[in-house]
Amino acid sequence: MSDILVKLADMAVTNGNGDGLAAYGLGATVAVILYDETTKVGGCLQFMLSGSMSSPHRAREYPGMFADTGIALLMKSCLAAGARRESLTARLAGGADLMEKGPGYRIGEENVTAARKILSGLGITIQAEATGGCVFRTVRLDATTGRTYLKRHGGGWEELR
Repeated sequence: MSDILVKLADMAVTNGNGDGLAAYGLGATVAVILYDETTKVGGCLQFMLSGSMSSPHRAREYPGMFADTGIALLMKSCLAAGARRESLTARLAGGADLMEKGPGYRIGEENVTAARKILSGLGITIQAEATGGCVFRTVRLDATTGRTYLKRHGGGWEELR
């Protein structure tokens, strides 16, 4: 099995053909993984910012950069690959606050809050998450089994539950 690397402000979808999805070096960025256990369709998005309203032209060019445009596109892409909307579940990783920018300026926290709100609005249950804190993370979906694995900086792999 090979991994499809999900880069910053990007996304990928797999249909359970043996490929995994991985997002490395998550700091304030958030990886949103959607998965349909029945069809084995999975998708991963690594977004940078919570909302596209501040930069609509960038959102058109790079929809994966923002939570609102990226999560909508990820869901649409999973459905196009054969996932069933009512069967999609989510996992979240990242959203760390690694740099203090002053009161009220926490990009990681804002990203996690936005992802939770958008997924809730779409009726998608968050099955597991590892978010916040001050640590880099890597996350990987095994699309064949639906298991999601997490690795914290300096640590080993563990299943995200």
